[in-house]
Amino acid sequence: MVAGALYGLLGHTRVGMWVRAGAANRTMAEALGIDVRQLFTGVFVLGAMLCALAGVLLGPLLAVQVGMGESILILAFVVIVIGGIGSIRGALIGSLLVGMVDTLGRALLPALLRAIASPEVAGHLGPALASIMIYLLMASVLFWRPTGLFPSRA
Repeated sequence: MVAGALYGLLGHTRVGMWVRAGAANRTMAEALGIDVRQLFTGVFVLGAMLCALAGVLLGPLLAVQVGMGESILILAFVVIVIGGIGSIRGALIGSLLVGMVDTLGRALLPALLRAIASPEVAGHLGPALASIMIYLLMASVLFWRPTGLFPSRA
């Protein structure tokens, strides 16, 4: 719901048009009468609120402590690179792809590896290979589409 609301806000409202204009050409947006400094302050506040929401949602899954998001930071970077830097739709699709690859890898790889290795080795090797598959997905997307799946329009 949050991703859909953010996509709607940035893609289909006047405020979203101002944000995109300010990001593309700040001088021209200011010449047209948009207070870009105040607008970007509001964007920063919205980003901080979304970070707080992410912390609330991750609280039950991770230990709530200073730096609790550090373990997710690299995955967030991978999601953004796969989806296309600056693309909200790409971030959503990239997060779904990374989540599916990681979950399916962690669920299916240990079972497949038990056929050729001991259960103990398969239990340790499966999650490690699932993590590697995320980076292989990123490398393959960058190989075929260097700007990501849904690059932002310039």
